[in-house]
Amino acid sequence: MAFIFNGTTKTITLTTGTTSVSVRNLWSRWVDWFLTSDNSKFLPAFKSVGGDDIDPTQGTKIPIYSFLENGWKIKPQEANHTLTISDGILLVNGGGDPFVNTTGAYTVRINYQQPVQAISFSTGSGGSGVAPTVEQIRQEMDTNSQIASKVDELHQLQGAKLGEAMTVNTNNNTRTVGNIVLEIDNSTEGVTIVTRQ
Repeated sequence: MAFIFNGTTKTITLTTGTTSVSVRNLWSRWVDWFLTSDNSKFLPAFKSVGGDDIDPTQGTKIPIYSFLENGWKIKPQEANHTLTISDGILLVNGGGDPFVNTTGAYTVRINYQQPVQAISFSTGSGGSGVAPTVEQIRQEMDTNSQIASKVDELHQLQGAKLGEAMTVNTNNNTRTVGNIVLEIDNSTEGVTIVTRQ
């Protein structure tokens, strides 16, 4: 499966033959793309929460919730097919459909294979019965996870965190912030590989 990210049109296009998408993999490939070249000049496509371990010995994790942001959308491959979305929960920040239609007149069915979700919340001591907003739930999930540190690290790697400069060494193709070092390999024509050392 492959994704084509276009920061100008804010479109993630699924390539020919892609009939299933792992939400975790989609997020990871976007991060790789965002960290490559000058792609960080584009508005972020995602905000993700969850993924933390519940019981590492059992391999259980909190489901990934990935929110498309800033007008980004996903465009299925140009073919009649069923597209399966799994390994996380794919949403649009503020609501809406995460997908745009194909250019051609194709029928694409979306099959969400979502993990079981459990969200609990307290309505306070008075038991008012008022449900929290989506933003309140997201803030609570951020508070109770490592997302803040991951976003902070992403800002550092992009040189966007105040007081923490990113060093780009063109002699050995690395980006460095503090103890974080990314190696950039452009040895394969048309491909850039970014590896954290």
